[in-house]
Amino acid sequence: MNEKSWLARPAVFFAGNPKPAARHGAVAVIGLGRFGGSLARELVKHGVEVIGIDISEEVVSDHAEVLTYVSRGDATDETVLRQVGIEEVDRVVIAVGSDLEASILITSRILKLGNRHIWAKAITDPHAEILHQLGVKNVVSPENDMGRRLAHLIKGHISDFLPIDEDFVLARTTPPVRVADVPLGSLGLRTEYGVTIVAFKRDGGGSWDIADRDVTLYANDEILIAGTPRNVETFSELDKDNDS
Repeated sequence: MNEKSWLARPAVFFAGNPKPAARHGAVAVIGLGRFGGSLARELVKHGVEVIGIDISEEVVSDHAEVLTYVSRGDATDETVLRQVGIEEVDRVVIAVGSDLEASILITSRILKLGNRHIWAKAITDPHAEILHQLGVKNVVSPENDMGRRLAHLIKGHISDFLPIDEDFVLARTTPPVRVADVPLGSLGLRTEYGVTIVAFKRDGGGSWDIADRDVTLYANDEILIAGTPRNVETFSELDKDNDS
């Protein structure tokens, strides 16, 4: 899809009425490219009604049998946004990526209509800065976020990495040898390493469980640890420098 077409084509009005879904907790996803389309489909898998808008007829056709409601339209046009009841939907995701002007204009239109529950995709730091200045609290930078995550996965012994904020992350790894075979309550991990083991999963399968003070971990278990990026990295690499 050529996202530059957002500003080049006339508004397309909708058949049917998406407003009942809008009033009952639906999420609107504007831009159904790789990021927006994947997000929309995942929301549907989790039982969320999704109203999709895209300028491309082909893209809309691809999502017609998946989403609650989808139509081709120019979301930079306020009339189109009103047609889908954008001011009433539970959340709005602006997933228009490479067309910076369209992203900003769509965001401005939605804010004008009164919906403040917005997630917007940014492709550059200046783009993110503009979205924040407009009043969007939830700005997503998929490429940057994935780069940060991948760097941590490549660097060390972490198998998954989730930034919660700039100074707080969750990471999935295995227990360092020095904390295995001992009840967690006797280790003083927060004092010594600045991390907390919040959950664990036994080697060989089973489900994740909360890691309380009485839990004893073993070397081949998996754990979920929380703390600053530096502390989490340092803890995950304890006793593992000889693995290679």
